Amino acid sequence: MAADTHLTIKDYFDRLFAERQANGRHLSKTKRVSPGNRLFDQLLASRRIQNGKSQNLKSKGLTIADYLANPVRGTFRKQNPLKEAISEKKMVQNPTKSVASASMHQPDHKARLFSKTQTQVSMLSRTHASSEAGKTREREQQKIEKSISKAARKYNLPPKLIKGVIKAESNFDINALSHAGAQGLMQLMPGTAKELGVNNPFDIDQNIDGGSRYLRKMLDSFGGDVKVALAAYNAGPGTVEKYGGNIPPYQETERYIDRVLRFSKEIA
Repeated sequence: MAADTHLTIKDYFDRLFAERQANGRHLSKTKRVSPGNRLFDQLLASRRIQNGKSQNLKSKGLTIADYLANPVRGTFRKQNPLKEAISEKKMVQNPTKSVASASMHQPDHKARLFSKTQTQVSMLSRTHASSEAGKTREREQQKIEKSISKAARKYNLPPKLIKGVIKAESNFDINALSHAGAQGLMQLMPGTAKELGVNNPFDIDQNIDGGSRYLRKMLDSFGGDVKVALAAYNAGPGTVEKYGGNIPPYQETERYIDRVLRFSKEIA
């Protein structure tokens, strides 16, 4: 029964041909193709003729001739129905989420390049600023050394003693300013600076020259005693005279003298 209900076109025309033979209609035996195929070809040819005559009819799809000339071939991709159904459901529920997620994970090369360039420029700027600050500090130190050497020769003072006073007073800070108002490297009080002719206490040459001249004056005033001269430099000559030309009994002054002498020995 299966064979009767599932006939191919060829089988159909073969049966038709057999019935015609039974009725006494004989076909030519010169053809090597099966009778069913020949009848099918005749049917296709007849249909092509009919299509050619129907000029006023517009085809809504492929004709038999089109199909025979260009057989339709398709590609097949194995799919996972369950997986695709889940994916489609997610897209319907939140159609913008997938697009946003894809955008978030795409690398923004321009932004990264800009950020990297900014970082490099910032690093170069800091390096340049640090280099310039280092060069400025080096020039200042060289100028301080020259000013100390010049003042030491001018006022007949040991360079180490001048350096010891500067170290104890300001730690070589050109812009040092105490709570009492002492200014510059050798911490000159405004009144003292004026007496010494120092117009700008924060100028390296003026400050060292004025401080060294004042230290020379203290040494000359108290018989060349370095400790007493340093006490007068720190507490004032009037205070030393008050104690008979001796070191005042002030802990601050005593510590100051010790520090200057220690720095003078340590400084090369």
